[in-house]
Amino acid sequence: MKFRDSEKLRYQRIKPILFSEAAQIQGNYRKIPRSFCLADEYASENLFTAIRKPAIQYFDQRNIPWHDGLNRSRLPSNHLCCSQSCCVNFLYPLVENRPLAEEIFRAFYPGLSELLPFDRDERLPNGAFPYIAFEWIGSLDFLGESKRKGNSRTRGANATSADFAFRFRRQDGREQLVLGEWKYTEEYGGSDLGIEARKKNYDRAFNNGPFGEQGPSLYDSLFFEPFYQLMRLQLLAQEMEGGDLGHEMDCDVVTVLHISPEANSEFRERVTSPHLKATYPSTGTLEIWKRLAPADKFLSISVERLLETIGQSTTGDLAWTDYLTTRYSW
Repeated sequence: MKFRDSEKLRYQRIKPILFSEAAQIQGNYRKIPRSFCLADEYASENLFTAIRKPAIQYFDQRNIPWHDGLNRSRLPSNHLCCSQSCCVNFLYPLVENRPLAEEIFRAFYPGLSELLPFDRDERLPNGAFPYIAFEWIGSLDFLGESKRKGNSRTRGANATSADFAFRFRRQDGREQLVLGEWKYTEEYGGSDLGIEARKKNYDRAFNNGPFGEQGPSLYDSLFFEPFYQLMRLQLLAQEMEGGDLGHEMDCDVVTVLHISPEANSEFRERVTSPHLKATYPSTGTLEIWKRLAPADKFLSISVERLLETIGQSTTGDLAWTDYLTTRYSW
């Protein structure tokens, strides 16, 4: 059984444990009642209770749409396999909790000395800047996407967005910005997305760095999801670090962090690009990307490992940890 299907079945079993009685009623997703969805008017319960109000407020104040969100995308999706809600459930509790965020991220970035406020984001209601930003597209149009699409950039839509982002000062004194990509039950087919307009959009950035040294055949092979997303986020990191528009947030280093379930073999093992599949036989998607990305610019960890790290933290909230363990232990 595919990971996505097994998760849908699991949610049917654990709905009574996690959600209110009213929320457990089948919700509509794409106009069809689904047992793995919350009742439409209770979509907000897709988020952990303690972060529900502040997270929705964070997105609303920044005009960030929720993916497949209800109430004109101002509320989370009611689909329980929603990747965005999963990401927010894991990371929003770190937005104001610097000690907890440092403890968790240091497990993956041992050179982390001090987490820094994300001061290009808007301030929180308490007047402070968050330590994690969601759907970050950059303070400038580093990839020139608005020129192609002919509209203003929106966080989380119509522009390459990091699902989450944070910055820290390293022990060597340099400042590092991390752009994050989060996956949950996603799986992808083999559609070639390489229309000419897209290729023209990212061609300059591709040839402006190490990727360009690998030739046009690599470029053409990356317009298959999820490689297309990985390429765009990696190019965004490249341009934020040292592109024509300068350094994002004055950071010295900009890297990509990818988080996805180890259990989602459909995402991790299926290689959708014919050229990459032939070039790297018997190699999964993320391992291929590790080989393609510039050295030390890409890190992949599993949701399972992140959950284990949170469970071992000394400053985490027990109710939040129990919620994550119940909901995301597949």
